[in-house]
Amino acid sequence: MSTYRHRGLRYQVFRSQARKLAQEAFCKSQRAPRPGLDVDKVCFEPIGHRAFEAFQGWGEQTHHFPWEEVPRWTDFDLKGFDLSLWSARELCGLCYASPRRSRRCIKIILLEGKPGPENPLRGLVASLSLLAVAEYARMLKYSRIEVQQPDPGAEPLYQSLGFARDPGGSLVISVAAMSPQRTFHISEVPVSYSKDSKRAALIKRYTAQAIALAGEITDQQRHFLEVGFKEGLEKEPEGILAGPRSGPIDYEWSASAAK
Repeated sequence: MSTYRHRGLRYQVFRSQARKLAQEAFCKSQRAPRPGLDVDKVCFEPIGHRAFEAFQGWGEQTHHFPWEEVPRWTDFDLKGFDLSLWSARELCGLCYASPRRSRRCIKIILLEGKPGPENPLRGLVASLSLLAVAEYARMLKYSRIEVQQPDPGAEPLYQSLGFARDPGGSLVISVAAMSPQRTFHISEVPVSYSKDSKRAALIKRYTAQAIALAGEITDQQRHFLEVGFKEGLEKEPEGILAGPRSGPIDYEWSASAAK
């Protein structure tokens, strides 16, 4: 397995575990669920063909970000993070984040919720997306999350979640460290394994690493959920929450300046 594919598999496992841990944290949250919301039906999944089909049913209010391009983006953007939020079979939100060329900050590039009052996760799209992005950031050992091009109407919600403008004008939040820190040992994968066996061993290795790096749910993530339940319906706009309102989307990650 080449070094490039080796790294790609690691981040694929990290993405999967970040979604899984975020879903578990949401389902186990102590907050009383919103009336009519069945937390056991809420799923954190990658963005794939099923999401593309469901997205087409969102209607004319949808901003129509090119979500169908996400698989191509992640082919080149190895550390990119994609997330689709579901309630049973209903697509409720979509998120794409990427460090681009940064080694300390992951950036939410696109974030969009299904418009309309029928969205079962209305008011929770930003909070649940952040729950998962924070898991992923800790796996990457990153210290900040940035929302690029936040929708102006969503800024009060981001501020309640803990974001603030830095001296350069970027909307950022520091990633809370896991507590307590776990110690772990990851064994090497013998080179004598067959290709399939080596891949399976690597997946097992990276899964253990991801879980150890993420640690337990933090108070910051509990705060994300608390804000979503208490203030989301009032402060979260329908539809677009982050991303360009017009013009092309900068998805040429390798050409982006490091930050």
